[in-house]
Amino acid sequence: MKTRSLLFTIFTLSGFSGLIYESIWTHYIKLLLGHAAYAQTLVLSIFLAGLASGSWLASRSLTRIRNPLIGYILVELLLGVFGFSFHRVFDNSIEYFYSSSVVVDNPGPFLEAVKWSLATILILPQAVLLGMTFPWMSTALVRLAPDKAGSSISLLYFTNSIGGAIGVLTSGFILVGKVGLPGTLMVAAAINIFIALVLWPSRKNALLVESVQGAARSSASAWSGRNNMFLLIAALTGLASFFYEIAWIRMLSMVLSSA
Repeated sequence: MKTRSLLFTIFTLSGFSGLIYESIWTHYIKLLLGHAAYAQTLVLSIFLAGLASGSWLASRSLTRIRNPLIGYILVELLLGVFGFSFHRVFDNSIEYFYSSSVVVDNPGPFLEAVKWSLATILILPQAVLLGMTFPWMSTALVRLAPDKAGSSISLLYFTNSIGGAIGVLTSGFILVGKVGLPGTLMVAAAINIFIALVLWPSRKNALLVESVQGAARSSASAWSGRNNMFLLIAALTGLASFFYEIAWIRMLSMVLSSA
């Protein structure tokens, strides 16, 4: 029970740091694109594409790794490394970009395409890692308490989401003003490293370890063609939800200013 409670707390912190990244990336990409609305839309698209890709990649490897918590710890460590290095990488990339002949010799649509491609390269790897966190953590919780799988996944989503909401508010209204964009990224990165260090001793919990062959068989037997319908419904729900988000951002920008 203590390990289970610890994982919920940890995933709240993970959501806190993850949405700090998304909100701060928007500020950085705005400097590259020169347009706040485009930056918000592009970052959201890359962020969600990374989450989806990371979840898919993690799902493909869940039956091949005996202890999902070790995978989760490694992801958090990598996120911390990326977070601490992002500002320097961004600065160097922008300096090289604007000093290259591409900017001078190819104005217009081609230059915009290069900007959008550069933004994707800068953000997508971290977004993919963030997408891998939920499958790893949910698998660990289900193995710890198989009889509470439904409530575990629901509560996990709640803790991660509420942590993300607090992270956005904290970064936007407090941290950026106090420590700037690089400092805010370092706060998020420090949280990732802290998470990995706190979880490291818990990796030895015997309940987390499961036979790879047994996991593969149970996964295959649980799948059926009917699940495709539920996946389609989930995809359409996500499509509608983010139509709302983009529309709300544009509407509220007229009241609260573009930032």
